[in-house]
Amino acid sequence: MEKHFSNGFHPGMQGLSKVLGHLESEIMEIIWQKDCEITVRDVFEELLTRRSIAYTTVMTIMGRLAKKKLLKKWKTGKTSYFISAMSRDEFTRSMVGNVVDSLLEDFTEATLSHFIHRVKKEDSATIDQLEKLLQSRKKSTHETGEDGDS
Repeated sequence: MEKHFSNGFHPGMQGLSKVLGHLESEIMEIIWQKDCEITVRDVFEELLTRRSIAYTTVMTIMGRLAKKKLLKKWKTGKTSYFISAMSRDEFTRSMVGNVVDSLLEDFTEATLSHFIHRVKKEDSATIDQLEKLLQSRKKSTHETGEDGDS
């Protein structure tokens, strides 16, 4: 899986700030909420209702988000337009996948053990769902002859 973000993982932070900077997270939330092409000015004006911020700061952060492939950018005349390269759900799945994959690469047993212990004994629905996922995975691996590392 290709990694599109590279700030690292910050477990003490909340939400998207675990993998993006605070301002990057706030900008992405604005863009996902608008769900259409947007300019730096649009984002700047939204942020200005919440805090004091420089237009050039917003422009710089949006440029960085485009370099990280979280935003698609194009120009018409002097105006740069941006749109999210993926939905919030797609980003979340990618982020979680990257973090878990990284942990599994270096700490397989500890990662799996912690995950299993996090599922409460009383949470039978989650346990049932995990069992179904494991059975489905086993079945598809046996049918295709894959070793599970695809």
